[in-house]
Amino acid sequence: MHHPDAPLLAHELYVAVLSSGAPVIEMTLSTAGTRIRITAQGQDPLPLLSSHGPAWTLITSLSHSAGLTTNELGIWALLGGRQ
Repeated sequence: MHHPDAPLLAHELYVAVLSSGAPVIEMTLSTAGTRIRITAQGQDPLPLLSSHGPAWTLITSLSHSAGLTTNELGIWALLGGRQ
């Protein structure tokens, strides 16, 4: 599946995790039918700014839904459908 906002959203997720000082960031892309889930994850818990700062506003504007991973090491966003 192709979504026009996926590259920009992936970039914003990457930058949000990079700003936490993570030396390594793992990016994953999952697809199911018309849905795309993009996740960026580092090695340390993310600071509060990662889920409440300016990048968060852009991430939530571009995606259907978004949130922190359960271990609070990353951020995910869903395009094209419900999770």
